[in-house]
Parts: sequence; structure tokens; C-alpha cells
Amino acid sequence: MEATLSDETSKAIDEVLAWANLFKHHMRLEDVLRNLRIRSSIQALLQSIENSPHLSIEGDVVFSEKYPRNTAFDSSQKLAIKHLEETKGVLSILNSCKQVTGLAVTGSVAAGMNGEDGDVDVLIITKPGWVWRIRALAIYLSHEHPGGRLLCPNMVMSDDSLEFEKSMYGAREMMQIIPLKDDDGISELYRMNSWVKDVLPNSDMKSPMELSENRDYPWWWKIMKFPIIGTFIESWEARRRIKELKTSSKSKEAIYSKSVCRGHENSHKIRIESEYTNALGEI
Repeated sequence: MEATLSDETSKAIDEVLAWANLFKHHMRLEDVLRNLRIRSSIQALLQSIENSPHLSIEGDVVFSEKYPRNTAFDSSQKLAIKHLEETKGVLSILNSCKQVTGLAVTGSVAAGMNGEDGDVDVLIITKPGWVWRIRALAIYLSHEHPGGRLLCPNMVMSDDSLEFEKSMYGAREMMQIIPLKDDDGISELYRMNSWVKDVLPNSDMKSPMELSENRDYPWWWKIMKFPIIGTFIESWEARRRIKELKTSSKSKEAIYSKSVCRGHENSHKIRIESEYTNALGEI
């Protein structure tokens, strides 16, 4: 019976490493556990790795002989840390906004790696009726603030529109995000997508990273907060941006509505899921 359980765990580890290989990523033991599709433990992982002819662990990183080593992985980890540090000044401004109920780093930086030309992808959750004004602020900061060059606000969502479509890609993207602010926005994201725990039973929301508050807003942000004028601007900005973005969009993944701006224009999810299906066929 123990051998059977060990074999099942080994296959589950293979699946996780096949996924990681799509991103040329190497996972620590804890990350493998969080990404595992079966309920398990660190002890069970260590036993399976010890019994496996192709799995090994160096330090706390799990490797498989089936996949090549990424010789640039250490430098990409350092870049992720560097880029996040460089962006904290801008993130602290968004963190201070009372209209922002959730803020998190997503994508490759959240996974712990980045390229020289990589961005810092962020998820912003707002109070209802603030999506397009907050997006305008984030876009402005990314272009005009000295520390904003790496900021990429590719998801801005109202906290009453937080349901994601069920997928392995969505589950793993959600479990790896690094929360920066949670005025119940990030917590609500997890509540509304409780299916993630069924897909990845060992995963939990990560502890928030502490971030200072900085109120270095542009002069026009005060106008955005006026009750009547601000509501008018939100409606106007939503109409013109949604029309503009939908007209130029060529992605089946992008969503542009009054309550959701998801600018996945590179169809990353579709490509990864296709490569993932092929990778599973090779296991």
C-alpha cells in the first residue's frame, strides 16, 4: 500500500514539474506541495523523491532528470526581487487608496523569477464603481512616476465581480499571488473561487507582504474622488476605454467591462494550457 501511495505521489510531482518546466521554473519543496493536485505532506514528498530514480532534491529545490536545468534561474530570481523592490514606491501609492480593497503581485514575479525586460504584474481589486478610475491612476503611475516603469496593472476588478473560470492555469496563478493589501478584497477573491482548494488541496493564500502607504497622488486624483464628478468620469472613462480596448483586442482571454479590466492580450493562458496538455501526454 505504501508503495502505491508513493507511486501516486511521484506521478503528482512529475505533473507539477512538467508544469514548472513550461516556465523554465524550478520549484522548492514547499512550492511543489502547494501545486500538487492530491492531498499530501512534505514527508510524503521527501519519501517519494528518495524512492524515485529520476527525482532529486538539492537544497530545498526539486529536480527531475526529465527536464533540463535552467542555468539562468538564480539570476532570474534575483531580478524578481530587484524588480519588486524597485516598484514598491508606486505600489505604496495604490496601497494607500481607500478605494482599493485588494492589491497583489501576480505572474512571474509572484512565482519568484523575472527576465531583464520583465514587468511586475499586479492585480488590483476596487470598490464597485472605481475600476476605471483606479486603472487610470495605475496607468498614469506606470508612465509618469519615477518608480513606475515596471508596473503592469493587467487586472483591475471590482470586488463584486471576482469569479474566475475554473482551470488549472487559473488555480495555479491564484495560489501563487503575493498579497500586498487585503481590505477583504483578496480574501473575497479566495472565497468566491473556493474551487481552487479542490484543484490544489495543499494550497492556501500566502501571507501579505508589508507595504508602506504613500499619498503622492497626481493633482487630478482629488477630482476623481468628488461624488458626482467622479461618478461621471468613471462612466465616461469606462465607455471610451472599453470601446477602444475591445476594438484593438485580438485576444479571447481579455475581458473589458464596467467591473472587470483583464488585459490578457498575449493569450498566455491559452498557450500555456495547450503546452500543458502536450506535456501531460509525454509523462
